[in-house]
Amino acid sequence: MPKTMKRKPHSGTVRIVVIAAGVRGSHLAQQLASCTQPCEVVGVAEPNHERRKILAQEYGLAASAQFDSWQAFVESSLECDAAIIATMDNQHTAPALACLRRGCHLLIEKPLSDTLEGCRKIEMMQSETGLVVSVCHTLRYIDTFRRIKQIVADGMLGRLIHIGHMEAIDHLRFTHNYVRGRWAKEANNTFLLLHKCSHDVDFVAWLADEACVRVSSFGSLGYFTPVNAPAGSARRCFDCPLRHTCLYSAMRLYVDNDLTGRIQDLGDTHSRESRLEAIRLGPFGACVWHADNDVVDHQVVSMEFANGTTATCTMSGYSGTHGRRTRLQGTKGELLFDEATDSITIKKFAETEPEKIQVQRSNSYHPEDRDIVESWISAICNVSTGIIAVNAQEALKTHSIVFAAEQSRKENRVVNLSELQ
Repeated sequence: MPKTMKRKPHSGTVRIVVIAAGVRGSHLAQQLASCTQPCEVVGVAEPNHERRKILAQEYGLAASAQFDSWQAFVESSLECDAAIIATMDNQHTAPALACLRRGCHLLIEKPLSDTLEGCRKIEMMQSETGLVVSVCHTLRYIDTFRRIKQIVADGMLGRLIHIGHMEAIDHLRFTHNYVRGRWAKEANNTFLLLHKCSHDVDFVAWLADEACVRVSSFGSLGYFTPVNAPAGSARRCFDCPLRHTCLYSAMRLYVDNDLTGRIQDLGDTHSRESRLEAIRLGPFGACVWHADNDVVDHQVVSMEFANGTTATCTMSGYSGTHGRRTRLQGTKGELLFDEATDSITIKKFAETEPEKIQVQRSNSYHPEDRDIVESWISAICNVSTGIIAVNAQEALKTHSIVFAAEQSRKENRVVNLSELQ
């Protein structure tokens, strides 16, 4: 491992460029206003003209600070200290490496990279430069998941024996995002376990707090395929004779209602006519059995850690409620968490009655982003990655489990983590 370069604490205002000005990039940038250390957005790199224009107006950016690609930014003379990378999953590696070469600290939306080799390259360059790299694994910053971690760390459950964790995706939201939506094809983004559940595998590994030694995984695209299309159905909902009765009819989900909570993804939805036009021509009007999607709709990962703790992480697109569920079993007790009901139940074996904890969840969009950004800026100013929940090294460690799981699923075998070293 290359020796990490020693760097002086950053003094003065931290100047930041936003690479990709979509929902995530824009929201992370907005959190800078509440940071205790001085920082500001000084540039934007975004190929979409409208998004670039909106962010530039919000921060008063001159034309010389607006770029239609990350390459144009990297090659420019714009003075900056850091960058937020919020591109699609399969577009992280190249800008991350280029920004590190340019001397920029990084806040990267998960995953660190869509390949294990990409993760290794970023981690190695971070070690060589000593620059701060933080990966947005949001669960480590959410109060409820921190509370669960603290319960385990305090020994309330004794020695942790087994972790059972599920990412339960509401079935309508699943079809919106992963059958009809922008993450439906692996080639357009990445495999679904990395995109959707790298958070969850990271959370499991964080709880286990030991090296993962081996992994197995099973899963497939089990239902949303042409062979399962109802008899008489059409390729598009607008023309389908079953549109009034089909559970996944786009007419029912988007035109008559907003049952997925994602109607804004259709574009202009201010009128029924515009929604009808989007359904008639756009991707969200495709039959869910003829959408040409290829990512899995269910997958389970089994893990064994160095101290003997075992764990499962299940992802399923067939849930009636949306949210994560966790069961922790230790030598002194058991914990149950259900995100859908915002409840934690702890049953200590030595006590008769369980302890029930009602937790509060914010309805605002990613409230944990404030802490993510604050810890990143603080680390830049203090030159300490110790306050970063997931730095490049930690991301490489937990991402390796995800890559091993996908290898296991495809090769139908147990994968030892030592194979990936």
